[in-house]
Amino acid sequence: MPDPRPRPFGTDPVRADLSRARRLRLCADDGAARRPWRGGETVRMAGRACLLEGDPVEQRGGDGSWVLREGAACVLGPVPRPVWFRQVLVRRPGDRAGAVLATVDGQLRLLAEIGARGAGLPSLVAGQLTAAEGVLLSARPTGRSWRDVFGPPAPRQMPPPDKAQAIALLRAAAGAGDALAMLHEAGYSHRAMTPDAVVLPGASRSRSAVLTRPGLRDLGLATVVRLAGEGPTEYRAPEQERLGIAGPHIGTRTDVFRLAAMAYHGLAGVRPGRAALPAPLRGCRLPFPVAQTLDEVLLRALDLDPNRRPNRIRVLADAFRLGAQHLARSSC
Repeated sequence: MPDPRPRPFGTDPVRADLSRARRLRLCADDGAARRPWRGGETVRMAGRACLLEGDPVEQRGGDGSWVLREGAACVLGPVPRPVWFRQVLVRRPGDRAGAVLATVDGQLRLLAEIGARGAGLPSLVAGQLTAAEGVLLSARPTGRSWRDVFGPPAPRQMPPPDKAQAIALLRAAAGAGDALAMLHEAGYSHRAMTPDAVVLPGASRSRSAVLTRPGLRDLGLATVVRLAGEGPTEYRAPEQERLGIAGPHIGTRTDVFRLAAMAYHGLAGVRPGRAALPAPLRGCRLPFPVAQTLDEVLLRALDLDPNRRPNRIRVLADAFRLGAQHLARSSC
């Protein structure tokens, strides 16, 4: 009989055999699947005691066959370690539940492959995969989020930054683009970029603080099947809204749009719409000059047609860097 014990992932990942696990027809404990988790609770995931930091985001299958939880936690121990977790519980085996469970397997494999490639990408802490449950724990960078430092808060509009703040934002956007480029080079896209998904180590409450290299909080929707209506609504790319043929158009250029939209909002103080191109930054009343190259690349990145956007996110990251250098040299 197949071994029903959890298959561990960690420093030396073991490739789990999902097909064998599915044959076991195991299901998650129904009580564990039904009860929502709350911030401040201590739960056990992948053999680790984890203190939940805030309420996790929960999704449930329309047929009730699976539960997906994601959120921030701290692995307890002599040296507590902040992590981001993705947990899937299977309440009733089936194709859909198996597909959601496979996203954990995919991200475990991806982190084992690229997690140590360089600064900016999450790294694997631990994982576990059975027919009933999949858990991924990835190291969460310490620091303040993009939203904490640059916004936006709840309102749609916010005041544009001053020159020093704009330089800091452009440098942070360039670093986020570099991290996404490493994910793209591995053949995957994030597709869920928001101001909460970028962490700025060493950032203070000042928007003009000197920042070290930004890091991605998690892998977003990497390894998740592309679907219309996917991802957070904030800065959602037009192709993520479309029905029918949207899938093939969702990918790396979606990340280009989402990161460009975050940067444009932070610089102009106005969130770009989804129905038309926003106004050029040089046409806005801003307290700092804008490099022509930055403006041109930013508008291309925000094109409603993904095929007209830059096909490499490093083009956008380099434009952010040049824009920061231009600002730093300017006399205003």
